[in-house]
Amino acid sequence: MTAMINGYPTESELRERIERQLGWRGATEIVTLIWHGYLSGLLEWGLIEVDVFDRLCAMLPKVGCKELVELSMDDPITPELEREIEESMRKSQ
Repeated sequence: MTAMINGYPTESELRERIERQLGWRGATEIVTLIWHGYLSGLLEWGLIEVDVFDRLCAMLPKVGCKELVELSMDDPITPELEREIEESMRKSQ
């Protein structure tokens, strides 16, 4: 049996869900990593755009950023890219 997509989550729906869960559980590492994984899946399947992904991820603490890039690239990051990510994370705090 093949599942059928019955509509796409909107940015505002996802934003509200993130806000609610952050309210319930706080901005924990576990909540952040679960949301990063969920949003990454939506992005990979073309259900949200890159700019929506970026805006929603900006709501979450900077946890697992290097691993998220590796997941997206399906390759380990280079030392140079790791330094760029770390610098970007420092600037955004």
